[in-house]
Formats: sequence, C-alpha cells, structure tokens
Amino acid sequence: MAKKQQTPLTIESVMGEEGTLAESVKGYKPRQSQLDMAQEVAELIETQSTLLAEAGTGTGKTFAYLVPALLSGKKIIISTATKTLQEQLIQKDLPLLLKATQTNGKARLLKGRDNYLCPQRLELTETTEQHSREDWKKLAIIRDWSEKTRLGDRAELSEVAENDPIWRKVCARLEFCQAAECQSDKGCFYPHVKELASDAQVLVVNHHLFCADLSLREQGFGELLPEADVYIFDEAHQLPDIAAQFLGFSITRGQLEELVRDIRHAQKIEAPDSKDIADLAQRFEEQVKQFNETLGKWEKRWTWEQLEREAAFMEASKRLRNQLEFMADSLKTITERGKQLTAVYKRAKEFQEQLQEWFSTHSENQIRWIESSQARFKLNLTPLSVSAAFSRQREAIGGAWLFTSATLSVRNQFDYFANRLGLGEAKSVRWPSPFDYATQGVIYHPIGLPDPRDPNYIKICLRAAWPLLKASEGRAFMLFTSHRAMQEAYALLKPHWDGKLLVQGESPKLVLLNQFKNSERVILLGTSSFWEGVDVKGDALKLVIIDRIPFAPPDDPIVQAREAYLKQKGLNAFAHFQLPEAVIAMKQGAGRLIRDLEDYGVLMLCDPRLSNKGYGAAIRESLPAFPWVYEPQAAIDKLTSQPPQKHS
Repeated sequence: MAKKQQTPLTIESVMGEEGTLAESVKGYKPRQSQLDMAQEVAELIETQSTLLAEAGTGTGKTFAYLVPALLSGKKIIISTATKTLQEQLIQKDLPLLLKATQTNGKARLLKGRDNYLCPQRLELTETTEQHSREDWKKLAIIRDWSEKTRLGDRAELSEVAENDPIWRKVCARLEFCQAAECQSDKGCFYPHVKELASDAQVLVVNHHLFCADLSLREQGFGELLPEADVYIFDEAHQLPDIAAQFLGFSITRGQLEELVRDIRHAQKIEAPDSKDIADLAQRFEEQVKQFNETLGKWEKRWTWEQLEREAAFMEASKRLRNQLEFMADSLKTITERGKQLTAVYKRAKEFQEQLQEWFSTHSENQIRWIESSQARFKLNLTPLSVSAAFSRQREAIGGAWLFTSATLSVRNQFDYFANRLGLGEAKSVRWPSPFDYATQGVIYHPIGLPDPRDPNYIKICLRAAWPLLKASEGRAFMLFTSHRAMQEAYALLKPHWDGKLLVQGESPKLVLLNQFKNSERVILLGTSSFWEGVDVKGDALKLVIIDRIPFAPPDDPIVQAREAYLKQKGLNAFAHFQLPEAVIAMKQGAGRLIRDLEDYGVLMLCDPRLSNKGYGAAIRESLPAFPWVYEPQAAIDKLTSQPPQKHS
C-alpha cells in the first residue's frame, strides 16, 4: 500500500488494461477514443487552455474528463444541463473515480438557492399566515423534515410536489436572505451548503447556476460560485441559449402578482398601521391585470416593433411603471420595520429597474419581446449574442475550460458553437462513437411524402410508419417539432393502436420514461424535451420516428431578430443560424436510438427535404453513419431480424 502511494497514478494506471478501474469495475475495458480524450483533457489542464471536445455516444466522455481532472489535484467545477447527469456524477461516477484515482478530496452538488429551505421563512409562514388544511399538512411535513435534514435540499422532500406554491414561501430566496443577513451559524442551510461547496475539490452545478454566476460577475455584483482551476461543461451544446436567458431577464405576470401577495403579507405583519401600502399594492395588481388585457385573449408572441405601435399597450405600460415606482418609494420609507418589508422592497426596486430598461433600451444586441395569453404575460430582454460577455468573463476568471457534448459540430466543423460563446481560438477535437452503426441500425427515409406544409402531412407520415410500428410491436419514440403535430398524431393513432400510447405532458418526464421501459406495445409521443437527455437501452426501444427537420419557427421573435442581426453583419441567416441549429437538434434526436453496443433498430426520418433540398446534405452528413433504406420492407427486416452478435 505504501508503495502505491509513492508512485503517482497516471491516466494509463487508472484507465488502462491493468489499471485501477479494471480492478474495481466488472467488465471494464479501455477504449482508445476515451484514453485519447483523457490525454487531451490532461494537456488542457496543464496548459490552462480551452478545448471543444465532441465525443460520440458511447465514447465514455464522463470518465475521459473526470480521471485527468481528479489526477490533477486541482479545484474543478463541472456544469451540466440536466438533473439526470448531475445525479449520475454525484451518486455513481465521482464516488467510483475518487476511489480509483486515490483522491482524498470531496465532491459536492450545489444548486440554486431556491432549492434549499430557509428556516426563518418556514417559521414566519407557520406563525403569521392563514393556510388551508391541505397547506398546513404540507407545512407539518416540511417542519418534520427540517429537523432531520442536514442540507435542507428540497430533492430530499418527495412528499411535497416540486412546483407546489407552499415551497416558494419557505425557500431561501435571495432578497429575504439579504434582508435577514443570514449566516450558517444561525442554522441556515444555504450558507452552510456554500461553505461545503467552497471546500470541495469537485463542485457539480447546472448551466443555469453557472450562468447566473456569470451574469452577476458581468454586472459587477460579486459571484455565486467559488473560484476553480478547471471548468468543465458537459452537455455544452445547450450553454449558449441558457447564457442568453441569464445575460438578459424575464418578468412574468405571476412574479408581479406574487410580489403583491408578499407585500400585503409583510405590511400586515410588520407595519399593520401602514394601510396605504396595501392600497398601493391593490392598485398595482389592477394595473398588472389591465396591462395583460391590452395584449388580448389569444396566445401570441410580440416584438417591441409591433407593440410600440399599440397606443393602448403603451398607455397601460406607463401606468404600470408609475404605479410600481410609487409602491417601491413607499416601501422604502418603512424598510427599517422588518426583514420581510426590506425583502419585498428589494424585489419591487429590481422589477422597477428591469421594466425601465425593457422600455428604454436601444441596444442592437438585445431583443425586447413578450409572450402573452388571456391570463399571463412574460416580458423578455434577450441578448442576440453572448459571445462578448462570455469571453470577457472567461478571460477574467482564468483556468482551463472544457466544453464537451455528443453534438457540438456541424459537418465536422465547430465554428457555429465556438462563435456563439466567443471561443474562436479554442482547440477542437472529435471522437466518433464506437458503435457499429453499419450493422446496428438503418435510417428509413420513405419516398413520396408530401411537403411538410401539406395539411395531411402527419396523417401520411403515420400511414408510412404504421407497418414499422406493427413490426416493432411499439417500442417506439415518435419525436415531433411541435405540440400541435404531436397532438394530431395522438388523435390519429388512438382509435387504431391496440397497445399503450404515452404523450408528453400527461405525466412528468421520468414517470413517462419508466412507464415506457416497463410496458408492452408502447409508443411514446414527445416534442423537444424528449429529443435529448433520454437514455433507453436494450429491447425497450427499437424505433425512433422524426416527423420534420427541427427548424426554429420563422415567426418566433428571437428567430426573426437573430436573422435580422446576422443580415446586418452581411451573413446568410439560414446558413449561419437556422441550419446549424437544426443539425444539432437532429443529431440529438437521432442519438436516442442506439445507446449501447448491443442496441439495434430503425431511425425513420420523414421529411422529404432531407433528399430533395440542397441543404439536406448538410444534415445527412452530420447524422450517425447508418445505411439509408427507402423501402419499408428493408426497415421491417431490420426490426424483425436477430440482433447483432454480442460483443465479447
């Protein structure tokens, strides 16, 4: 044992034929692409540089970046897009690899503060509010759990639904924590969790928290995350869009009405004699409602250019901002009377500043737009490019930066992803999937389907898919580019399919996936959230059907603004935006089919533009190297054949 400690471990001595992983993991075999990626990551850490790494499904990229990162002994932050990968890292991969690399450091998971209980807010909610019998039961469950939990993480609390309004009343919201001047020695969970995070060698976060930290740094307001030496972004293809959310902002009707409720509550408890505050809150709530009414009953997305021509909207928005300003100014005069009043004042002031910015900005890099319906609205300010801000903060933070995913390139080039984050100088490397696509599957592209704009398009696609669905006995994902198409397909299938139909939205995603894996003759119909981050290995999934090339909707305000922005710069918006986005999404959808060396099946791509439009070649060349077949019988033969020989 003493001898082992004297000899520093290397990538080879951990991941090689006779390495520590081979000793501890049954069936472990080194993969050349995994070892090559690990060596690249080791060099990246050594040189404190930036690497874009596309690792095809099955490469084993998680081990390829974790092993050299742990062996470096440096402080690491790993950011992911999904809870599934976070859980895999914390519960499975990191405990195994900390042992295999003989690393003494700790691995921790840090979430946004709304995921943690605030004991002070729990006490206030219990002692100062009226509740329904149902809410009292939930509060009793939270109270009982609060006395046992070590971290106060709501993930431990399965008895209360994730989106239950009662949790919003007791979680560690930033503005309340600032007002209460919380410290871990006061029994607060979040400061304690942050202390643990700062002491960890490996800190796992999600892209939302990382980008929230980036946004605070960009505004000069400090940071949420501790400093690190190595920054690793897995599922990195999602990072530019998430960064755009945080380097901009959104304000919803729900947030403003929640502010009104919290002001009423704070006034009642901490300043019961200040009835004028309650009156101002009431008038503000009425203005919020009137503002919503000027946008009309129908679900719609508006650009600023459309809205500024609407006199009723402009007048309603002016009244809304004036009322918010009066309310914030009045709250300021009584903040010394309590923590809750201080907290709601901070929120009111922040909304006031954001609304002012929304109505007055003239930046060519920002788009102002609204989503509305009869009972809700959401004002958005979204940057069209985050490259300058991201690049600026990356240089300020320093260290080694790895961006990895199975889908970073378009036609084997990384330019699109690199340009979106200002990573033009970064090294890029691709490792193809080790799967034998030539024998494990086929792409079936039916001949003679109509243009996707044809009103009967979905019906004709289903007619073409029907023989395959019967041959595979279900065991199929049907992936759609819109909810409307998904619902149309469900209505058409329901009277005819004798098995089970699962539809996105009828249950939580993980519940649907478990039902899919454990049901006979099952078809799952999904839209965007099932195109990626979904892993079904083995016989449960044999057929993936994609209805259309996933182009972004042309009437979407962000799409229109990004196209106009690129046009101003002399670039072709289709080639530099629409097509690369579609390729990356298509690669993600196609990646659902083969998840293991022994999987096999059929990927059915319906859209005739893949073969009859020039740009179809860019998409075809980016997909897994399945053989293409054009007759239904060839696809049926694949579904009903014996699986490929198991790899020894």
